[in-house]
Amino acid sequence: MKFRLIRAKELDASLAARWAELRSQNLIYDSPYYVPAFTSIIANAREDARILVCEDAGVVVGIWPFHSLSRFRAVSIGDFLADYQGPICEASLNLHISEALSAMHCRYFSFNHMPQELDKFSEYAWVQSQSHILDLTGGFDAYAQRLTEKRDASLLKKVASNERKLSKKYGELRFELLSSSDADFAALIAGKSDQFQCTVGAEHDIFRLNWVRQVMDEIRMVDTPDFAGMLSTLHAGDTLIAAHFGMRSSKVFHYWFPWYHTDYAEYSPGLVLLAQCARYAAQAGISTIDLGRGDQAYKLRFATGAHQLCEGAVSSPAVLRRVPAGLYHGKQKLKASNLGQYLLKLRKSHQGIK
Repeated sequence: MKFRLIRAKELDASLAARWAELRSQNLIYDSPYYVPAFTSIIANAREDARILVCEDAGVVVGIWPFHSLSRFRAVSIGDFLADYQGPICEASLNLHISEALSAMHCRYFSFNHMPQELDKFSEYAWVQSQSHILDLTGGFDAYAQRLTEKRDASLLKKVASNERKLSKKYGELRFELLSSSDADFAALIAGKSDQFQCTVGAEHDIFRLNWVRQVMDEIRMVDTPDFAGMLSTLHAGDTLIAAHFGMRSSKVFHYWFPWYHTDYAEYSPGLVLLAQCARYAAQAGISTIDLGRGDQAYKLRFATGAHQLCEGAVSSPAVLRRVPAGLYHGKQKLKASNLGQYLLKLRKSHQGIK
C-alpha cells in the first residue's frame, strides 16, 4: 500500500472519475457528502482541506478527504458540517490506520458521523447513533404506506389537515422543491442564525463563520445530475412560513437546515414542509431523504428506516484515543449514578428549570 497526500484543491478529473467508481461500489456512499463536488467546495473555503490517496499496485483503492487541523489532529472534510464521514474505498481494502495517519501527518483523527459499515473505524467507536431516513422507493404513495405500517398512521392526515387550515386562514399554500429566491435563502439563514443564538448562544452560531457561509452559497449554486444544492420553500399567500436548505446526490436528498416561522407554529409548518419535500422529491427521482443524526421527534415520526453511525477516534499511538474514550464513559457513568442525578437536579434548580 502506498499513500499520496495532496491538497484538496489539486483534485483532478482522473482522480474524480476514480472517486466516482469507488462510490458506486457501496450504497452508503450515495450520500452527497461523499461526492467529490462537496470536498471541492469545502476546499475553496478552507486552506486546510487535504486528500489522502491510497494506491495498491498503481491503482487508487481509497480516497480520504479530511482537514489537517494541526500536526497532531485531523477531522473529516466539512468538519462539523459533515453528517457522513470517512474514506471512500474498496470494501476489501485492508487499511492500516497507523500508516494512514502517518501519511496524513497527524496522530489523532476523530469522527462522530462514521457509518458503522466502515468497520476499520467502528471498532474504535465509543458511541453508536442513527441517521433516520425516508425510503421513497416506489414513490410517495409507497412511502406513505410504509409509514402507516411502521410508524404513525395519522401523521400525513394531520399534515393535510394543517395544510387546509393554513390555506384557509393565510392564503393559498405554495411549495417549491427547488427555489432560486435570494430573499428566501437570506430569510432561512437569518432564521437559523437566530435559532442557534437562542438555543446554544451567539458564540456557537455557525452562520457567523465566513467559511460556512461561503460553503452554503457555493453549494446553492451547483446543479448537476450528481450533486446540487436545494432550497425548498413553503409560502402561505405571500408569506414565507417554512424553508429548508440541503443538498442532494443523484439518489439521496440530505435534509440539512430546516426552519419555520414561529408565528405559525400551531400548524406545524415544518412538518408540512417535510411532507411536501418527500412528495416532490419522489417525483423528481430521489429514492431517499436522509434526516441526519439525532432522535428529534419529527425525525422519528417521518422515518421509515435508519443508517447506523458511530462516534470515536483512531490514533497512533493507540493510547491517545483511550483518554477521550475513558472520559466519555466516565461521564456516562456519572450521569447514571445517584450523584449524577443529584447534580443534574441541582443545576436545573439554579437555572430555574423544573
